[in-house]
Amino acid sequence: MPSGGSSSATSSWAPEPLTATYRERTATSGDLRLAYQEWGPDDGPVILALHGFGVSGHMFDEFGQRAADRYRLINLDQRGHGDSEWSPDGDYTREAFVADVEAVREELDLERFILMGHSMGGLNAVEYTFQHPGRVSALILVDVGPEAAKEGVDNIMRFTRGPDELDFDEFVQNAMRFNTRRTEENIRERMRHRLRPLENGKWTWKFDKRFREGEGAVRSGSQLSSDELWRRFRELAPPVLLIRGEQSDILSQEVAERTAGEIRNARLVVVPGAGHSVPGDNPDGFTDAISGFLADLDEGAFPDPDATPIPIPEDIKELRSGWRERERRFPGVPLIAGIAVGLAAVAAAGAFLFSRFRRGRSDEA
Repeated sequence: MPSGGSSSATSSWAPEPLTATYRERTATSGDLRLAYQEWGPDDGPVILALHGFGVSGHMFDEFGQRAADRYRLINLDQRGHGDSEWSPDGDYTREAFVADVEAVREELDLERFILMGHSMGGLNAVEYTFQHPGRVSALILVDVGPEAAKEGVDNIMRFTRGPDELDFDEFVQNAMRFNTRRTEENIRERMRHRLRPLENGKWTWKFDKRFREGEGAVRSGSQLSSDELWRRFRELAPPVLLIRGEQSDILSQEVAERTAGEIRNARLVVVPGAGHSVPGDNPDGFTDAISGFLADLDEGAFPDPDATPIPIPEDIKELRSGWRERERRFPGVPLIAGIAVGLAAVAAAGAFLFSRFRRGRSDEA
């Protein structure tokens, strides 16, 4: 089987010599062998990272170089990508990716950890957190939201579905045209992890070639509707850091702000000088954003994700959600509607607390 509230961060960076190194490891999920790169001390706080489409865990190498003195990084090559095996039946559904994360967590005996995901990996991270909320202490989402700009998605598809067999240098030149923010040296290093040599002397992508064969070749994505995906984000319980590349053509500023605003416990950071591939476009800015978030998390700046929130009836939730949508589309709507929603929520919370009080008095009697 082949293997293959908004703020800004630092805007400039210079390549640093490799001072930290990673260990190549493997884990299993069912019959699949999954590769991952491990950085940092065995006893450090764990960050498990999920890359985007068509790349591998090596997209977080620059972050590993900067953070390995503080954290244990598990940068997974997701199924069908990097040096992990391809799914024999073409199963690349979100459910399959989530099952792989849980298999890795079990094999590594991770009780709770910080989960990070970029693009496709971010959607997988959201779904994992939804299914296993007690395992994720914090969630870092990199240039991903419930909606993606079609133009940016089309750009990625054109790049990854171009000529399949080329000389290594031809792939490098194509990548430099696709992302003009990187040096040639950086692109060559990244492509070394994304390509594999062929017997005819050419090179090809490591990720499963069935992704490039058009619709129907693999089973991928999720059956969730757009509304259901927004609900997934909205109901995230752990503290969330949403990172957007300032020049991203995938996650618009409008969608990023709306996403962060609808998550109960979220922070939005915009990284200057970065496009969709934030970790490599501006590694210093990316690392600064994460370091600040995790430092604040350690200092208790975010509410306890395990605390039980006061339940709000479904009809109030729907009313509040509808108000947010109208506010987004029609910013001049009257304030009185918002006050009504707030009063209804307060009344629901008061009724809940009063019932708890009466139950306690009844128990005492």
